[in-house]
Amino acid sequence: MEFMIQRVAAKSKKHILILLLVPVLLGLIGWFVPVGNEPAAISAEAELSLGSYQNKDLNDPKLVVGLLTNTPFYAEHLQGAGEPEEILSKLMVTQVNERNISLVYTGTSTKDAVEMVNEIAAAFLALDRQKFAEKQSVIQATIDSLERQEVAPEAQVDQHRFLYELKTAQYDIKPASLIKQAQEANVEGQALSSRDRAILGVLIGITLMFFWMVIPELVRKPS
Repeated sequence: MEFMIQRVAAKSKKHILILLLVPVLLGLIGWFVPVGNEPAAISAEAELSLGSYQNKDLNDPKLVVGLLTNTPFYAEHLQGAGEPEEILSKLMVTQVNERNISLVYTGTSTKDAVEMVNEIAAAFLALDRQKFAEKQSVIQATIDSLERQEVAPEAQVDQHRFLYELKTAQYDIKPASLIKQAQEANVEGQALSSRDRAILGVLIGITLMFFWMVIPELVRKPS
């Protein structure tokens, strides 16, 4: 072992210029060589809590995932936002739990990703509010009709019970809501800075020189 260290030290003194030059050269290459112009892939996420008003298409998370991963929704409710197929190629819709769904959109900038996922969430919430308002109107119209209706004394108990059930349902139902505002979630493919590339080049150079000096001594047959 001692002889090997002595040989490595002697070899290092003999090739000192190469040992210094290679890491410096690789560092300079890392600093000056341009990187590609491919933009980073940035994802933004929003989370929705679905409503509860006896509308399976908009209240069942599995059905909502199906709705938001097919083109008709975007063709009807997001006109002008881009081709539905292109939107869907960058969108991931998943069920979080029995009531929530997650929307993740991947774009080329934070602004692009956040704006698009917000547009999708807003379009769904607008549709949900419309259907929720229709349900409220139906319940309220039924309540108003019952309250105006004159019934026989023996039917009043049933009328009051039905009114109570309707008014309870009116307070129990709720629309969908945005519980997690869209924000930058992940960045992929981001290029290293010139400084980082230079440091990486120097480290690679040092590693190569270490192997060049040490490996031959490790495999050298004893004389």
